[in-house]
Amino acid sequence: MPALTLVLEDYPDQPSTTAGQVEEAVRTMVEPEGPTYIMLKDSFGGYAQAAGFNDRCRIETRDVYGEGFRHWLAASPTAKDRSDVVMYYRNQCKVHGRRRCPLPAWGENVLGLTDVLAILLAYHATGKRPSDYPWEEVTKYFLEAGLKGKSRFIRDIRPHDHED
Repeated sequence: MPALTLVLEDYPDQPSTTAGQVEEAVRTMVEPEGPTYIMLKDSFGGYAQAAGFNDRCRIETRDVYGEGFRHWLAASPTAKDRSDVVMYYRNQCKVHGRRRCPLPAWGENVLGLTDVLAILLAYHATGKRPSDYPWEEVTKYFLEAGLKGKSRFIRDIRPHDHED
């Protein structure tokens, strides 16, 4: 397993992070002024990330191989809910204001910080998505957005025209 770098909003990156540092970082997300974004990334471009606050987060992973990638979105293991929801993140945003950057998802993709911790610790230990959660492959939405020139750090990956 390659060493992972911890990226936490408003904090310096921490290369070769430990499981203890991941736990502490997730704990800081509970604080009223805490970070709203966390990522564990490897040197090849793969990562696991979560964004949100108030115990409402969206969690994603990306597997990178050669010049390609596959992107995954975590869902609740107990709820199947395709209703549209919007969460918010980013402590600093010149466009939307503090903690107002929209992060659309489906209801089943709204997970809590206990899920963030479980998924990030599993990813830290193995470099893979934990099988305890359903994962939907959403690569095509990133490819479509890239072809349209819409490149963002964390993006809207929920399709706007979906069928239930």
